[in-house]
Amino acid sequence: MKELTAFIIVVAVTALIYIGVEPYAHSVMNPHVEPAQFNFVKADDEMKDESIKNFWSEVNAIDLSKGDAARGAEIIQMAGCTGCHGIKKASIDNPMDPKTSVSGLSVAPADLSNIAYLYDEKFLAGLIKDPAKAMKLTHKFNDENPFEMPAFFGAGGDLNEEIADIVAYLKSIAPKTMSDDAVFKEACVRCHDMKYAKMYPAGNKKEISKYLGTTPPDLSMYIRSRSTQYLNDFINDPQKMLAGTAMPRVGLKQSTQKQVLSFMSATGDSKKEERESLGYYLMGYFLILAIFATLWKRKIWEKLH
Repeated sequence: MKELTAFIIVVAVTALIYIGVEPYAHSVMNPHVEPAQFNFVKADDEMKDESIKNFWSEVNAIDLSKGDAARGAEIIQMAGCTGCHGIKKASIDNPMDPKTSVSGLSVAPADLSNIAYLYDEKFLAGLIKDPAKAMKLTHKFNDENPFEMPAFFGAGGDLNEEIADIVAYLKSIAPKTMSDDAVFKEACVRCHDMKYAKMYPAGNKKEISKYLGTTPPDLSMYIRSRSTQYLNDFINDPQKMLAGTAMPRVGLKQSTQKQVLSFMSATGDSKKEERESLGYYLMGYFLILAIFATLWKRKIWEKLH
């Protein structure tokens, strides 16, 4: 009877702790956040920061459907974009090798050939217009500490039309498809390692750390240390998940973000299916073991009594 009473007390206390304390602890350690929002104009329009809301209102006013790709190709040259960025699709090489560009610009500037495949067109327009605001890095970069990619001041014509033309040009040269590893490399490897896939940022890691204020982590095991849902929300809007972080909003489309997560899963958790199926085998093993243990116990007790 004493054993039964002790068992009931243990069960009751455990249930009380789990039901009463665990939900509270979970709400503190993992506060609720809104799910990933790929309509960046709408997402930031809900913010309290009026300057950001006004910025996206201006971006939303740009009629991207009227962009002229031919004019966009000219504007990219006239505005000096190719002074930092290469465009392999147009046979324009990066003017600096990765190590040189990193020593001067901290992070190697991206080649623009695939950028319209990766990013949402509205985000791309915002990125051209004002990179720090589009990537939600105004807490880190300002007039005293300007972002290395300057806001677009135009090439002499209507600013909105020129941005629409540039976006049209970038969309015209973008590939129709890209592999998961290529998308991951373009989106993440200018800052992050992926040692499991032997991917490393070009240039000097110390310069990248100095630029960001911290060393970007290796992403090989992140798919296991963080849930897929957490990473989906974090990549979509890092500030929402970790306020003040140096990681910029990436601006990926929903489809390309899925490709990034797919590559991280395939590379960092390639044994996931085997590991999950192993649980069923273990349960079956312990069930069979319990049956044999019970039969053996009965056999021994029969001899004792």
